[in-house]
Amino acid sequence: MGKGFTYKSYSFVDKDPIIDEVRGVFNASGATYKSIEADSGVTYQTMRNWFEGKTRRPQAATLNAVLRALGKKLGIVDIDAGVAVKKDVREELRRVFQNPKLYRNKVRRRG
Repeated sequence: MGKGFTYKSYSFVDKDPIIDEVRGVFNASGATYKSIEADSGVTYQTMRNWFEGKTRRPQAATLNAVLRALGKKLGIVDIDAGVAVKKDVREELRRVFQNPKLYRNKVRRRG
């Protein structure tokens, strides 16, 4: 039997990156913990532990219940299916990756 799911190209230190994805959907929706709890059956404390607490690897069924309450669902996407990024953003990212000092200087100027 296999070892289970592993991330091929993402090395997370603290939490599973799916938590950030779900947090983004949650924040964009404007929903409250209470409304999601009522619609999904997932408790407020569970969601709070994902976003602010100690949960590192949430269960897929629990994630899907919350996403469905937000009008979304987990899905399967081909590995080769890339994310569409605007050309100007790609150029900026290319410059930053080629010269990390450029990024650090921008951050210092903002702060």
